[in-house]
Amino acid sequence: GAVICLPRQFHVTIVENIRHNSLKTARWLFPVYLILLAVFVLPIASAGGISLNTFALDPDSYVLTLPLTQGSEGLATFAFIGGLSAATSMVIVAVITLSTMVCNDIVVPVLLRIQPLKLSESKDLGRLLLSVRRITIFGLLLLGYFYYRIFGDQGSLASFGLLAFVAAVQFLPAILGAVYWSEGNRYGALTGLASGFALW
Repeated sequence: GAVICLPRQFHVTIVENIRHNSLKTARWLFPVYLILLAVFVLPIASAGGISLNTFALDPDSYVLTLPLTQGSEGLATFAFIGGLSAATSMVIVAVITLSTMVCNDIVVPVLLRIQPLKLSESKDLGRLLLSVRRITIFGLLLLGYFYYRIFGDQGSLASFGLLAFVAAVQFLPAILGAVYWSEGNRYGALTGLASGFALW
């Protein structure tokens, strides 16, 4: 569901894919990758729950705290660098993807409808698109920072991630219905989305 519904996953999987044959490899390699990463979650969570239960720690920090309590600063540094690199790349891909979506689906269609600008007659919109995307990237990063400052201490990173995944997966039935159900229509999709988001 995340691969199909999350903008950053869809962008990397579909939009940035330049070779059709890569999807054949990704069909089996991506699930194997997820399983291999998930194998390490249970031991780390169990060890953190057993050995760090005296500390008031967020489980998100177990991967850093466990090596530190065992005197392995090198492993903790390695885990920190890996986490920082993963978080940074996730933010970069998500912001670029969302800026592209906002530019292509919201801002440019609105600007093209404003007659005095005469953008529909212009042959080169590259500079305008680049400027809109840059402004959107800055705005999204600013919104993310404000969200962190307002809600950052109200839950763990995992709970925010789960909340976002559940919100994004609301689109999955409508997407699958559009592909596989010829009798489905937009009213059913909108009703499903509205009820799903109300429950969310």
